[in-house]
Amino acid sequence: MAEKTPAGIPHTDEPLRLSRRNFLQSAGLAGAGLALNRPVDAAAAGLDVGREGSLRPASQFDVTFADGAIVGLKYVGDEFDTDYVQSDRRLGDAVVRYRRGAGEWLAVDTSAPADGERTVLQGADGRTHAATYRVTDGGAPVLELKLDFIVEDDVLRWNATVANLTAGPVEVGDLAFPLPMNSSFREHPTTAVLKHSFISGDGSFLFWMRRNSVGPYLTMLPTAGTKLEYWESQGGYRMFVHSAASGAAAAERGTDWRQPHTSAMLAPQGSAGATQAYGFTLHWAADYDDVRRLLVDEGLIDTHIVPGMTVPSDQFARIALRTRHPIAAVEAEHPVETQIRPLGARGDAQIYEVRFSRLGENRLTVRYGDGRHMHLEFFSTEPVETMIAKRAAFIASHQIRDDSLWYDGLLAEWNNETQVQLSPDNYDRIRGWRIYAVTCDDPGLSKPAYLASKNAEHPVQDEVGALDYYIENFVWGGLQRTTDELFEYGIYGIPDWKQNRESDDPGRNGRKHIWRIYDYPHIALMYHSMYRIAKHNPQIRTALGADQYLRRAYATAVAMFTIPYEIERWSAYQTGLYNELVIPDIIDALDAEGLPEHAEHLRMHWERKVRAFINDRPDLFRSEYAFDSTGFESTHALVKYAATHADRLAQERPSNDRMPPVTPDATANFLEMQMQANLFCRGWLEPAYYYLGSDYRGGGGDRYTLTYMSQMGGWSVLDYALHFAADPAPYLRLGYASILSSWALLNSGTPESKYGYWFPGEANDGAAGGGFEPSPFGNTWLEQPHTRGSWYYSCEIDLGFCGGLRGARTVVADDPIFGRFAFGGELTERGGRIEVVPNDGVRRRFHALLEHGRVHLELDTGRFAAGRPVVLDEDLATIRFQLESDNPEAHTVRLSVAGVDEGLFAVQLDDARIGRLSLQSGEAGVVELAIPAARQRTGTFSLVRA
Repeated sequence: MAEKTPAGIPHTDEPLRLSRRNFLQSAGLAGAGLALNRPVDAAAAGLDVGREGSLRPASQFDVTFADGAIVGLKYVGDEFDTDYVQSDRRLGDAVVRYRRGAGEWLAVDTSAPADGERTVLQGADGRTHAATYRVTDGGAPVLELKLDFIVEDDVLRWNATVANLTAGPVEVGDLAFPLPMNSSFREHPTTAVLKHSFISGDGSFLFWMRRNSVGPYLTMLPTAGTKLEYWESQGGYRMFVHSAASGAAAAERGTDWRQPHTSAMLAPQGSAGATQAYGFTLHWAADYDDVRRLLVDEGLIDTHIVPGMTVPSDQFARIALRTRHPIAAVEAEHPVETQIRPLGARGDAQIYEVRFSRLGENRLTVRYGDGRHMHLEFFSTEPVETMIAKRAAFIASHQIRDDSLWYDGLLAEWNNETQVQLSPDNYDRIRGWRIYAVTCDDPGLSKPAYLASKNAEHPVQDEVGALDYYIENFVWGGLQRTTDELFEYGIYGIPDWKQNRESDDPGRNGRKHIWRIYDYPHIALMYHSMYRIAKHNPQIRTALGADQYLRRAYATAVAMFTIPYEIERWSAYQTGLYNELVIPDIIDALDAEGLPEHAEHLRMHWERKVRAFINDRPDLFRSEYAFDSTGFESTHALVKYAATHADRLAQERPSNDRMPPVTPDATANFLEMQMQANLFCRGWLEPAYYYLGSDYRGGGGDRYTLTYMSQMGGWSVLDYALHFAADPAPYLRLGYASILSSWALLNSGTPESKYGYWFPGEANDGAAGGGFEPSPFGNTWLEQPHTRGSWYYSCEIDLGFCGGLRGARTVVADDPIFGRFAFGGELTERGGRIEVVPNDGVRRRFHALLEHGRVHLELDTGRFAAGRPVVLDEDLATIRFQLESDNPEAHTVRLSVAGVDEGLFAVQLDDARIGRLSLQSGEAGVVELAIPAARQRTGTFSLVRA
């Protein structure tokens, strides 16, 4: 019989498997299951083997050719009829720029050849298709470009050769291949495919997958001798084998591309070197692990990294490289400031440890095989705790305080590039309807949400004062309607509260513009954090009492469910919202403060949303856009609540609720479904700091990475690893990388590093960018021109930092690839004991996922003492730690303990027994630890198995 986990869902030794039919139906798809490894009979699969230009049977590839290129590409027998090539587009063309001598670059695009330039030949069996393009200049032949495809049973080969037809040298400055794949989620929401890509020399790869995460994944790899070095996405994505011409043009626009741009010098016709050959292979991969297998089998490198590729300077990274070729070297971009230590082989992987002392981007070059190379891009930051403090101090110090202004108290936006503070009287470079980002909506409300969340962990009087000033002067009676107004606790939307309050329109576009559901959770989080500050920190002065902040948090959360629906019929029950995971904490606080009626009222709304998501399965990718990734913090919080309140949610609700009970099977299925959806739009196999752990939007990593959902949705992945996954290791690696990822956008540094990598200068120390642009050039979401790198406005990134705070924790784990490793901590093993110094930035959550047991420790206040280890016996029979607290008065700290086997533990302080903790199987226990007055650091607490 399956035992019950603390989450209240069935658990066996096998990972939870989502019913494919349920998963597909929830994604808007339905159909019979088809195992990817089952042989497919082409005729039985319905393949028309006789149609002109179509592949004949016995291959996994159903390919349609036309005029020298692929115009249709499908998987034979696919249970979801997906064409991976965009309709009315061609896969198989090339763009060439060439010159003779030092002349101007001349361009050739095979998708639009001149008359007589293209010759097409197709094999009699339909398995070969070749197009030859003859390039002339003034009527004289210059180049011959041949592009051919060979369709085999389980691979599609794409070869290209460029030949010089002149008596002198010809330089090929660009050789690019457009990849017009079916990626329009607006036109094909269920069968469009998202691109995952890594352009990095011989180690480059790309794969495309559908949003239901059901395979196959179309995987594209370069053959031996073919390297990729550059890409552009303006007018469509294209990858470059050579990019000297385009790279020079990008550099003139200010782009700092991190890989060398090369060209090919073709020798005169008839000479050695007159022809260059390149190639790619396309494969069907069953899943992520199968993509990794293909990388190794085809001579590339499969890479795993812990704790991520954004690496704080007080931590180090470990890299596991799997390849069938010998690794010659791992070379640092800044060798004097980088320590690389080979740790030898573990299984089929070579392990390396790296420490960075130079802040900012750090490239490692892996040299392997016969002259091959691959670049790994890391980013080194200051310690997380330092960054947390700097960001909060920066926000608080950039508050507008002028009681003559209607926006008095605003926590202002900042231009990192020009060091200009924005306001409603100076929108700087933001234009049009996007000016709202300065005062309200997610960008404007993210700053107080983060500042309050940070001070609930690390309180600072001036920062709390800034929050109270913001609440009193900007929020209450301005941004938020008061209890003396109709629609009390309503929050005004764009463009700002003043224009809405003074509007001539009494309706939804003016004085009732309080219907945007996204705005409410940020303010509820701010109030709840102020409640925590006031309750647990008597040394901090607050304008209101803890109970007043809590009541406002409650009323704001209720208003989210009621006001938008009353005005706009916009239901908050159908969309995942960032920061709304604070609602269960508000409910618990209401119960703890003796307000059970308030708690039950808010619980009714929250549980209705839980039931709606688990039973009705709304579109997880639809938010404000046809494809969005903003809900995956919320979806996990909803299903986690269902799992931990299974008995309550299994009960029938009153008839007027019309919401059926939530079954354990439905909860388990939704848990897996929403996690797979989260992973689908998140970089996992792509080893670059701006991809690994980052969420992806519809651009598939081409633009706007390291967004706020990198960390917010990363919390979901990390929590899944800790509490739900049967095999936590891969999710732990990805989740922790996600939590660290967007800290790369914080512009912080030492005096020696000029106070920040992206925008040097002491005035920018603690400023932040709102996102990262991997593309060499383009426009940000706020419509500012950019080159590769961080935005100069912070926009919504403080929402991400809220997720970073929630995800911050120290985890020591026995990893099957890396062995024992401490995520967010410094690990030492001595005398049969495990010692881990927490360096995660918050120091309130500690987890051990060991081969022979687990434990989860969480403090409600106080912290594990800085620089002091949490000490564990190998069998978890004894756990020791010291605490520190900002509260100078005598108080208690509540420690939650979960994960360990049932039994009785003695609680000790130094050598004195002070209590006991009885744990039941699969349940958390709580012990109250007394902290004496005026003691910033305690003695050693111990939990000792009796």
